[in-house]
Amino acid sequence: MKVLLVKPRSSAAHFGLAPFFRTEPLGLEYIAAALGARGHQVRIVDLCFERRTMAFLIKSFRPDIVGISCLHILDAAATLQLAGEIKQIDPKIFVAAGGHAAASYPKALEQGRSLDAICVGEGESTMPALCDALAQHKPLHDVPSLLLPTGDGGFAATGEAREWLDLNHVLRPDRTAVETYRKHYVCLNYMPVWTLETTRGCRHRCNFCSVWQFYKGSCRFHAARNVRADFERTGKNVFVIDDYFWGDPARSEELGRELLASGERKNWMLAQARVDLVSESFELLRLWRPLTKNFDIFFGFESPTRKGLDSLNKGTDISKTLDAIRVARECGFGVTGNFIVDPDFSEEDFAELWNFIETHQLYRVGFTILTPLPGTYYFEQSKAQLKVLDWKQYDLHHLLWKPRLPVQRFFELYCETWRRTVLNAAGRKKWWEWAREVDLRHIGHMARILTRAQKLMDPQAYLAEFSVPTDLP
Repeated sequence: MKVLLVKPRSSAAHFGLAPFFRTEPLGLEYIAAALGARGHQVRIVDLCFERRTMAFLIKSFRPDIVGISCLHILDAAATLQLAGEIKQIDPKIFVAAGGHAAASYPKALEQGRSLDAICVGEGESTMPALCDALAQHKPLHDVPSLLLPTGDGGFAATGEAREWLDLNHVLRPDRTAVETYRKHYVCLNYMPVWTLETTRGCRHRCNFCSVWQFYKGSCRFHAARNVRADFERTGKNVFVIDDYFWGDPARSEELGRELLASGERKNWMLAQARVDLVSESFELLRLWRPLTKNFDIFFGFESPTRKGLDSLNKGTDISKTLDAIRVARECGFGVTGNFIVDPDFSEEDFAELWNFIETHQLYRVGFTILTPLPGTYYFEQSKAQLKVLDWKQYDLHHLLWKPRLPVQRFFELYCETWRRTVLNAAGRKKWWEWAREVDLRHIGHMARILTRAQKLMDPQAYLAEFSVPTDLP
């Protein structure tokens, strides 16, 4: 089969740090490797940076099947629109959608009349099985982990879902499939950037996160030797996308020693980690630190108070946060992260957050509005109070129900929170300070990103660009 894998261009991610994180479609690269090993011809298209039309791409490649990645709920509208466009170009093409959001909450796509299947399992197993069945004209009802149209506007599952993959045997991602887009992939002020996965899943139970719920609390690890081989193939700037990085101390030490033995060293790495893991891992961090010239840790700080952490079911406390900041800095890591702003915040809550940021000099942080993402228990529990069910507004920067404060006042304080970070080029950090940290070839790109970021600090940008439910003040 000739398979076209497509990352759609979402039109919804205008706020937050989205302009600073434009990463390669690693999931599609894993699928491409699995399909290639089964003899299928594969191409990957990243519509975020592709200038050719979909009609041209289809007519030049003539795929039998198009797989659309719906990684985030923000991609749902673009996925459905793209599926319809493909069917208009060639109705005979089989169109499937998959990815984390599609699998976690397939209801968001079930109104799509142009979709022939929704993949709700891991792509490396589901897509090859689907393509094999189509190539051999076998019934799709025998393919596990699919949802197929019933003919009456609904979708039905194809029997028992497939077990999670043994990551020891997952092929390394086919990175050659996206090299034409490589120069566009950026994280913060580093570009181009490669993404790396060492772990899949999470054992913690944060109520706003759909990862652990999708994987049912499981956590699996790629074999250290395979991570090393992929690590050696990546470029000088690497973003580790794990949700449970350094989660298993013994395995993390084994992996760190394996990577150090490779002799490969990077310019910059970014890893996401929990504060309670880092606070207890001084020696482990010292082991990992020599792998790269610059090494940043992105923490899910979420709240500056124990009450706030408990409400999010983070399973940690503020003392762990402070210990993690100290340990990371003592070991020579850069400290970045994110805080969650609850719509129930009072003016005092905002002031407490600002004081925490200033006291601990956490200027390289971002902020998101508490959002019940589809696919979480929190979403189901919040349905009664949700005022917005337009998925394009689930970007973690919209109000989905009435806040405690008046809407305009809430956004004034939310923007003031952003204004106190390093992104405030007119205040916290001057443009020439940014310029010193950026490759001269990328100055123009970073200038455009910083210009876009300025509206994070403009309350009117939120009120003017996004619709507010009519019953909110």
